[in-house]
Amino acid sequence: MIYASTDSFTCSAASATGSQADPFCSVQAAVDAAVSGDTIDVVSSGYSTLESVTVRTSDLSIVGVGGEAWIDAANSANGKPALILDGASHVTVSNLMLQASGAPAVQVVNSTGVTFDSDYVFTYASPAGALTVDGLSSKVTVSRTGLDVGTLPMGSGGISIASGASGITIADDILAATGVSATGVNGLTVTGNTIQRGCASGVDVEGTSTGVYVENNLLEDANPSTDYMLRGYQSYCVANGKPWAPDVTVSLGSSAGTTADYNDFYVYGSDATSPYSWAGTAYPTLAAFQSGTSEGAHDTADPTQATQDCPRNYTNVCADMWLTAGSPADASANLSAPGALSSDFNGYSPYTSRGALQYASEDPDLALSLSALDTSAYGIQLSSSVTSGSITAQVPLTVSITWGDGTTASEPASSLGGARDVSHTYARLGTYVVTVSVTDNHGNSATNSLSLETAGSDYTAYGPVRLLDTRYGTGAPKAEVQPHTSSRLRVAGNGSIPPSVTAAVLNVTVTDATSAGYITAYGDGFARPTASNLNFVTGQTVPNLVVVPVGADGYVDLYNGGSGSVDLIADIAGYFTQSSSSGYTSLDPARLVDTRNGTGVAKGQVTGDTSIAVQVSGGDLGSLPVSGITAVALNVTVTGPQGSGFLTVYPDGEKTPVVSNINYRTGQTIANAVVAPVGSDGKIRIYNGSGKSTDIVADVVGYYSAGGQSAYLPISPTRFLDTRSSSWGGGPLPSGDYIYMPLGVNPPGITGYVLNVTVTDTKGTGYLTVSPDPNSETQYQDHTAVWPTRPLVSTLNWLHGETVPNLVQTGSGANGITDLWNSGTGSIDLVVDGLGFYQND
Repeated sequence: MIYASTDSFTCSAASATGSQADPFCSVQAAVDAAVSGDTIDVVSSGYSTLESVTVRTSDLSIVGVGGEAWIDAANSANGKPALILDGASHVTVSNLMLQASGAPAVQVVNSTGVTFDSDYVFTYASPAGALTVDGLSSKVTVSRTGLDVGTLPMGSGGISIASGASGITIADDILAATGVSATGVNGLTVTGNTIQRGCASGVDVEGTSTGVYVENNLLEDANPSTDYMLRGYQSYCVANGKPWAPDVTVSLGSSAGTTADYNDFYVYGSDATSPYSWAGTAYPTLAAFQSGTSEGAHDTADPTQATQDCPRNYTNVCADMWLTAGSPADASANLSAPGALSSDFNGYSPYTSRGALQYASEDPDLALSLSALDTSAYGIQLSSSVTSGSITAQVPLTVSITWGDGTTASEPASSLGGARDVSHTYARLGTYVVTVSVTDNHGNSATNSLSLETAGSDYTAYGPVRLLDTRYGTGAPKAEVQPHTSSRLRVAGNGSIPPSVTAAVLNVTVTDATSAGYITAYGDGFARPTASNLNFVTGQTVPNLVVVPVGADGYVDLYNGGSGSVDLIADIAGYFTQSSSSGYTSLDPARLVDTRNGTGVAKGQVTGDTSIAVQVSGGDLGSLPVSGITAVALNVTVTGPQGSGFLTVYPDGEKTPVVSNINYRTGQTIANAVVAPVGSDGKIRIYNGSGKSTDIVADVVGYYSAGGQSAYLPISPTRFLDTRSSSWGGGPLPSGDYIYMPLGVNPPGITGYVLNVTVTDTKGTGYLTVSPDPNSETQYQDHTAVWPTRPLVSTLNWLHGETVPNLVQTGSGANGITDLWNSGTGSIDLVVDGLGFYQND
């Protein structure tokens, strides 16, 4: 055994010994070292060996190993063949890729007993053809081989056989826009080939030839529909002064020694021409040929076009090769024809069809599996895998997809096996049944369906309603929540909240705290995150809005991370489901209400035990639509209260619910995020549940509506920023400064973020503002960013030494960067946890 490698980049030509461990760096070196009886393994490396190889030694086998090993003369020896057999006998060449330019890829000269099997033979612009046999050669077989003469097949033959040659067999080959031509041969068998003829005849027998058999072949017209790269179709040939020859031409001198039968002819559209020119007479139809000669009794006209494919993944040899259902070539071959092989081009047997490929009429093992992956709030990636146990993996397929939303897709799949990924974006959230059907060109099919839900969730305003109050046994036993334990809150199925709820908007309040601590809200059954939602000190009553995933069992856990017991209150303002309801529209934060100066309402403090109506839809704030708002996202602040109390925000026109959004003490300035249902008149009410008056400020950050296209996607709570950590490196945020926080816009379509922002280590008093940044990350990196304009709104307020959290819903802006402004009198530390994001379709 002698080894040659096609990897000229790594092997060492000077020291190569031809062993498996140390192969020759060229095929020619291996051939020169071989003696009769040797086998040369040409090991494929993914590269081609750039050379022209001449073989003069007899009794050799040259075999490509590890895929089609490639000998390329086109890029190394232009004008020379890739392989020449000169005076050699009993040589077998198999599984090689042989390429040339301006010359035949293969030349057989004065040689006998030569076999080419399962090769690829390709040449550019060679008038002589892709493979030539001279008149001194005999007993040459070309089988199961793909042949092509490039993109300019101006009448040249794929295989050309010179006068005097004898015993030539051409069987089970695929010839693309070319054919077989022979002159004055003695013994020529052309059997079981698929010949997609170009300008010249698919089979052309000239001179005085004898012992010629042309049987079991599929002869097709190259056409501009599937074969435009080959350029061998009728309009191209005529435009370039070439004849559109009959499919088979047999000269007068060769007609007596030629047998033609069991051939199948497919004519593309108007390209019809004579199937035969026989003994100088062109016969326009098979019937005319059969009645005018003694030949072609079993020939058929094929009404079905074969399906195009490229055999063995060749990049150039592509032809209409796969028989389709209803083809008369199916199971109609003459199995006793001279040169007939027992297996087809791909080695499939039994082989009973005309042409190079067997038609597999049944495939009971054809199967289709489906899986889907969420790619966005509205998008999925569908993976389909097709398998079969009874036909070759190169059968081409057509995939038809019904997405379940009234849209469909249809596209070809290259072959059986492996996963095929297709993406789809739904216009609306919901549950959809996707149905996929796969059909091969043999008429076999498989169908499978998959029910899936889009990942995003839309909002439904609800209440507000109190779901939990451990002081009175509402929603849980009447008992304080002990340290390092959780209170389980039922959400799904509670009242009219549906079982399909994915997340809830809750205002959670801690009261009667016996020590400092924190509360973490999370879906029951999920791992408890390390992030906190609100922080408290001994004796403090403090609320915070949370957007929390709901567990599969419909519950939410509220974990007490303090060392003492607490009472917990939870009021629901709405919930999310994976069906279309109200989508979110993020806004640049803007002031909706300020009783201190009369913005949005009458100027003056709101007296105790009274409420104010605030116009949301159609009000003075131009960023809000005139109608259609179902809920509004606010940041509400109490300032200058004359006594202790609470605020309740609810839809106008409804009775004041027994819930609270903000709890405050005399003189305290405190803020909390609020998502408030909007009344049918487009208004909300803010109730002052104190005996004393107070000022109220409300900033709008977004709204929910039936026309809103942004759906919510929760994430596992993720820490985006902690100025206390060493990895941050920037230290506390100074007074009057801001931190820009790139949150990104990938995946695309993100319109807003849901964050829990905590201010701690406060060195003075003040307030925080969170808003989108107009700059890009690139501008910050190359120091061309402009100083943003801070909106005149607030997100949370603090006093010296306090730790204050608040939920923040902020828009993504144009570049996915969020600014956090310190408008206090001293530095602060910031902790930002990501809870989810909004994404449009």
